[in-house]
Amino acid sequence: MNSARVLRGLCLGAGLIAFLAVASADYYTLIVEGNVFMPDGSPPPKTVGIERVCSDVQASGPGPLVDKKGHYTWKMDLDPENTRVCFLRATMPGFTSTRVDLDKINLNDFQQNKILKVENMILQPRDTGEAGRVVLIPLDEAPGKARDLYKAASKALDANNSDEAIKQLQLAVKAVPKFADGWTILGAVYEQHQMLMEARDALLHAIEANPKLASPYLRLARISNKLGDFEAAAKNEDALLKIETRFYPDIYLHQAITRLELKNVAGAEESAKMAQSLDAAHRLHRVEYVLGMIALSKGDVSGAKQHIAEYMKSDPTTPDIEKIQVQLDTLGTPDAPKMNITLERP
Repeated sequence: MNSARVLRGLCLGAGLIAFLAVASADYYTLIVEGNVFMPDGSPPPKTVGIERVCSDVQASGPGPLVDKKGHYTWKMDLDPENTRVCFLRATMPGFTSTRVDLDKINLNDFQQNKILKVENMILQPRDTGEAGRVVLIPLDEAPGKARDLYKAASKALDANNSDEAIKQLQLAVKAVPKFADGWTILGAVYEQHQMLMEARDALLHAIEANPKLASPYLRLARISNKLGDFEAAAKNEDALLKIETRFYPDIYLHQAITRLELKNVAGAEESAKMAQSLDAAHRLHRVEYVLGMIALSKGDVSGAKQHIAEYMKSDPTTPDIEKIQVQLDTLGTPDAPKMNITLERP
């Protein structure tokens, strides 16, 4: 029997299928076994569920929870006569998962061992909260009453029509006030267009709707720093770090900036170094500039110059590059101008 055809027939009616399995050899009970890991290979730090998503609603649904080692086992009933297509994915708030396409699995291993061991699924942050970046969620994850509006907003963003996207997102969160991802995306669009007060309001609504969603805290920390509200920045940094410590290295950059603005130089240096240690992709270039300002606050002009020069080399497109060049050229001289350079990247 064709394995792809068999796996396209995942059904939810366990009692019915059990009956049919006795009557016909064309029905299978399949035991799927797999693992879910974080990007660094560790098991998930929180509760993770497995769900099945199919081309028809009838066969879609939740499955088992992952254990502390990231392992799961799922007993499924299969109907070879149904042509639906299904895949598995892991679910954890604020994270996205790779998936296991069930219709591409070969049943030979199952026929030999009675258990199908599938590939690992990897969870990673859906939205790392980067400035200027708007991360959309899959359409099927938007609430039903807001789905058409969210779809329209997504199309508007694809067409670079931000005004229309904002309008549709506003309608979406009005229709479903608990649509936390909708509020987060709206906040990200506002921030992208330097509408910081509007962004802050939207992100506060996102947190109210889902306090466990990480990215709104990260964006709020950065926006609060830009607005000079360092107490609010510290509050949001602490809140995020109670939720997650490893997979949002940006929060340590913002924490370093907040601490330096609050004259906590030692704490700022600790946070900046933590950001660097967790930044495996080497994308947090601004950390070098912050380290330069930390060195300067300690009277280490030579160290400050070294960090600033390294920053300029790694991020030559930063909007304040000309100001930073003047700062570097005059640093430590009696006639050094007072530069109005924000620690957060513009």
